[in-house]
Amino acid sequence: MIARPAASFKAFYVRQPEDDDGNKNTKAFTDALDDTDEERRVKNVTEDLNAVLFAADAEGKIQILHSPANLGGTRTRPKNKVAALVGLGPQATVEKLDEKHAVKLIDLRCPNLNLVDAEATAEGIKSIPIPDNTAVVTCEAANVFLPAPWLKNTILDSDTDCP
Repeated sequence: MIARPAASFKAFYVRQPEDDDGNKNTKAFTDALDDTDEERRVKNVTEDLNAVLFAADAEGKIQILHSPANLGGTRTRPKNKVAALVGLGPQATVEKLDEKHAVKLIDLRCPNLNLVDAEATAEGIKSIPIPDNTAVVTCEAANVFLPAPWLKNTILDSDTDCP
């Protein structure tokens, strides 16, 4: 492993040298949690020590999870133990993730993309009604999100947990 000095934890995670390659293959980040096999989804989330994951908290704010690791299991408790750091800097804390719920595929009901495309502002997009639970499922997703480097950098650069 090569040490890369950085002025801050945020500076380390924004614009890593491998980001250019990642940006040329954004689909790989989308597909990482699309796999039908749950074990492969856990592996895809934990195989890169420098990965940054996003999840929403109960207030709808973005939680930054980074440095995910599968700590494995034991002979008596063979279940995977997945942990990640939450937050940046010296106040970052280790959190044990329930990997089954983190990577479990869930059904999402999103507004029609034509409605989203027709809006010119963030306020306009926010005004689009949220489909109810009887609406058609428009996509499947996991509770955590592995963003492509360009999106990770944009959100980290925004300096807000609610971009």
